[in-house]
Amino acid sequence: MQIGIVGGGAAGMMAAILLQKEGLKPLLLDANASLGRKLSATGAGRCNISNRSAKADAYFTDDPEGLHQCFRTVANARVLEILRSIGIPTTTTDDGWIYPLSFSAANVVSIMENHLQHVSTFHNTLVTDIQKNEDHFALLTAERGKVHHVKTLLIACGSPANPQLGARGELYAALGRLGHHILPVRPALTPIETDPELFHKLQGVRLDAEVCLLHHHKEITRTLGNVIITQWGINGPGVMDISHWIDPQKPQEYSLKINFIPKSSHAICDSLSDPALHKLSPAVVLQGYLPAKLADFFLKQTHMESVTTCGELTIEQKERLLHSMQEQPLSVRGVRGFKYAQASSGGVALCDIDPLTMQSRVCSGLFFAGEIVNVLGSCGGFNLHWAFLSAILAAQAITQTANDL
Repeated sequence: MQIGIVGGGAAGMMAAILLQKEGLKPLLLDANASLGRKLSATGAGRCNISNRSAKADAYFTDDPEGLHQCFRTVANARVLEILRSIGIPTTTTDDGWIYPLSFSAANVVSIMENHLQHVSTFHNTLVTDIQKNEDHFALLTAERGKVHHVKTLLIACGSPANPQLGARGELYAALGRLGHHILPVRPALTPIETDPELFHKLQGVRLDAEVCLLHHHKEITRTLGNVIITQWGINGPGVMDISHWIDPQKPQEYSLKINFIPKSSHAICDSLSDPALHKLSPAVVLQGYLPAKLADFFLKQTHMESVTTCGELTIEQKERLLHSMQEQPLSVRGVRGFKYAQASSGGVALCDIDPLTMQSRVCSGLFFAGEIVNVLGSCGGFNLHWAFLSAILAAQAITQTANDL
């Protein structure tokens, strides 16, 4: 049985390694000159490979129950054990983020590539269309007249996120013609562009905040995480994790509400009223909890920059100050787009895929793994975990199919 794998990223390489271990000889087709280009850049080069909190409930998808079945079938410990078995031991930080023990994405790619020395790999091979014939798939490529024929096909080519690393999105139309529902593909885990005037003096400020995203002034989601104020908007996991909710075509319908003191509001309130601190200025007291630039910003916004001591503050002024820090409104101008996105939402609907095997429900012999499927996790290793987990599921099922022939 000839097996084809389209995409030489994390999912494609993992599937090829596992199939090879079972004595199968897949063809691995990748559009880039080298394998694992996006993988080599993950985690700022340190390769945040998984997360202790990776579970179905932590992901955005069209089929939550199906995703639960995926995670029940391949436990997180099994994913890490398979990584260890191919020479990639891992370590977990205090916050639950999992990295290779080498803390090197380049090393991870190198190790996986070395396992593929006997796999037929075609670099610089862009698959542009897929045709299903009676007993095989024809993979048409950008090279005129070059067609690959396979009986079983695994699509693991990712999404358009990070085009500068060779990411593309050519196959959505072909997969749609094969009967799959293709959900709107949007940039995800990308910064949010906001009103540049409000925070123009706060560029570079970084802290943990609670960010609420509203659509037509109605809350649709919120997150707690690190945010970075930039000249064009807000960066960092605190906003990247919710960016996929924004329709890039209608950004004016969205707004943000930011709580800059999610864990310290009561402490700040007590400090502003503490008799021992009455002779200090509000700016000095706030600097115990916030960057100085941000403390000055809120005092100016609430017209209290001229207050010299906390003892002068009225109850109404304290409430106004706390409200400003806890419910700071901000208009949305857009999202930064695929160039700055770590992942995407949308793509092939998970409901069209058997969650136990990752095989298409509508096209026999067609399998999926990784980001091409509408499964999106937060920053912190969730999406690489999904890439490996889904590749393991697909490889197991393809192996079983081959053994049954």
